[in-house]
Amino acid sequence: MSNPTVNNSCEEFVADDVTSNRSDTTRRMLVKEYRKIGHGAFGTVVQAYITPDKEQWYGPFAIKKVPAQTEYKSRELQILRITDHPNVVRLDYFFTHVSPVDNKVYQHLAMECLPGTLQMEISRYSTNKLQLPIKHVKLYSYQIARGMLYLHALGICHRDIKPSNILLDSRTGILKICDFGSAKKLEHNQPSISYICSRFYRAPELIIGCTQYTTQIDIWGLGCVIGEILIGKAVFQGPEPLLQLREITKLLGPPDKKFIFFSNPAYDGPLFSKPLFSTSVLSRFEKHFGHAGPDGIDLLMKILVYEPQSRLSPRRIMAHQFFDELRNEAYFFPRGETQPVRLPELFNFSEFELRVIGDLVNKIKPQEEDNIN
Repeated sequence: MSNPTVNNSCEEFVADDVTSNRSDTTRRMLVKEYRKIGHGAFGTVVQAYITPDKEQWYGPFAIKKVPAQTEYKSRELQILRITDHPNVVRLDYFFTHVSPVDNKVYQHLAMECLPGTLQMEISRYSTNKLQLPIKHVKLYSYQIARGMLYLHALGICHRDIKPSNILLDSRTGILKICDFGSAKKLEHNQPSISYICSRFYRAPELIIGCTQYTTQIDIWGLGCVIGEILIGKAVFQGPEPLLQLREITKLLGPPDKKFIFFSNPAYDGPLFSKPLFSTSVLSRFEKHFGHAGPDGIDLLMKILVYEPQSRLSPRRIMAHQFFDELRNEAYFFPRGETQPVRLPELFNFSEFELRVIGDLVNKIKPQEEDNIN
């Protein structure tokens, strides 16, 4: 592409060790940053172009900068180097550079750039007091589940699933899980910290201090995200970590003592064991998420459960009847459009995915492939 137009505050520098994640070749390149698109405890994300010769420009990329020499830095890079999936953000280049601001070395991860996030899409609807069309809810939820199927099969737990960590192109419906700054490859019987995951999306076993958790904490996060897409705001909004459990009990009722013991035998915090409502769990889900219809409510009730092993796995989520509409109809209407657009590729499974899906493939793939292609 031609030289990108940039604003006056644009930063330019030469990086000596720009490595292509695809070819593994390293060379010098000029990096031109032109817009800050995010920042957090980890560092900053900027939109940028890079070029080897000032003639051929690559990008735009979202370049995440994190301090080098940290365990998290190397973990995120290691994970992004091995992942390759339509619903996981793609790492294109990586390099280190000394910041002129503090003279510290920063790891730079140049990833593909999508126009927005699921968080932005949810707030766009909720500020206008509108609900996302149910087909959009299905399209986005399914793709997150598919991304999780792939990550979890590799043993990778994202550990911070929330709408702002989901990239989205609302015009095409394409969605990708991003920000692997908290992600970890979980090893069987190896402890991991429980104080992980943004509070509103933190699984109940984490809240009570479980350190031997599984990738099912991501499934809880997915349930919270689906709920949020439906109602336009976070489902469980505890003002502080322990009160987060209280918010969960308002919907699910009090946790079972067995669940507490198996999650953390040493837990001695509040249990909120007195039921706060006399109504059934089903009626509370119906009241909260009525917009989802019976199938959506059934799906949420099988995801938002205390026992991690009872939560649906990604392949069972993908096979759920809530997503039948995606199997039967190949088009959707993007926000603000009057013409339908073809759905993104949802069933182009790799050999690896097919092995993980196993006997559920006929439930997940459309029966009439001709209708979808």
